[in-house]
Amino acid sequence: MVKRQLLYKEWKQSELTFILVVLVAVLATPFLVLMEYSSFQKCLNNIWCVVDTPRFSYNFMKDAFLSLSWLMGILFAVIQFGFERNKGQMDFTLSLPFSRSTIYHTKFFLGAGIIAIVHVASYVLTYLLILGLNPLETPGFNSSYLFALVSSLMIYSLFFAAGTLTGSAISQAIVAFSTAILPFLVIGLPIVHLDFIMKTSGIWVDKNFFTYWIEPISPITYIIPGQFQYAYPIWFTGEGFIIPIVMMVLFYLIGLFSFIKHPNERNGRFFLHQTIDRPIQIMVILFGVLGFGWAGFTSDNSIFGYVVGMLIGGIVGALTSYLLIYRKR
Repeated sequence: MVKRQLLYKEWKQSELTFILVVLVAVLATPFLVLMEYSSFQKCLNNIWCVVDTPRFSYNFMKDAFLSLSWLMGILFAVIQFGFERNKGQMDFTLSLPFSRSTIYHTKFFLGAGIIAIVHVASYVLTYLLILGLNPLETPGFNSSYLFALVSSLMIYSLFFAAGTLTGSAISQAIVAFSTAILPFLVIGLPIVHLDFIMKTSGIWVDKNFFTYWIEPISPITYIIPGQFQYAYPIWFTGEGFIIPIVMMVLFYLIGLFSFIKHPNERNGRFFLHQTIDRPIQIMVILFGVLGFGWAGFTSDNSIFGYVVGMLIGGIVGALTSYLLIYRKR
């Protein structure tokens, strides 16, 4: 399933980037803890500085690396697919004596493996540092690391799958980001319009509905620091962990199917599969109509603004979808 020769080739192809990212990411949180500890010690020695407690503490829920570690998933996936297609290297990779499933699994194993190693290594170093510094509190240490790992792998799977569907790095990023907010577009926009048409005074757009039904199934939610993920314990009993794991597996399977079936002759196109060009264009136009229609209504609270907004949205959606999907890069 994973070939050593192919794994070596994939590593050497972006070796410097992988090494730099690993070094920075592994040392990021320990470095931030040390910096915070150093500042705390200086504050203790400064009579003008006021501290709440004479004991040092560090809140991992606000750690910059753990909040942004999902960027690794985006970077690795774009390097492995988008940049490789932009440079014309994908055709060479597919010409090697390996099956497409083997190539897919090897690429995924490399990217996901590096992400996992980074988080584990950072966790171990930070844990040893905590033992040495003996802080008073370390809220969110275990759960923050675990959620950062799960969300990073989920985002990596999302962009990885998008890379198997698209013909360039820009297309890959656009498709992945659109998928990340897709539940808001597919569920949220129609509900907003249903509320307007039926004049239900906001009953269909209740905040709790979005919080409990749409946000958990939206990948974009899991890359926003301090959203709702830290309310869940370290074990896998809440949707804060289960849902991103399910989405990760789903994106992985979508990417596998797409990569095995995709045609080579459409490299450079927005989508590699010609059959999905028209359905996606229709979806973009509909989202444009719904989005601009609602924006037009909220601007002046009139049916005229609603209709004008829908017309503008349809034109913008049609032009945008045509320029993105049907023009080769």
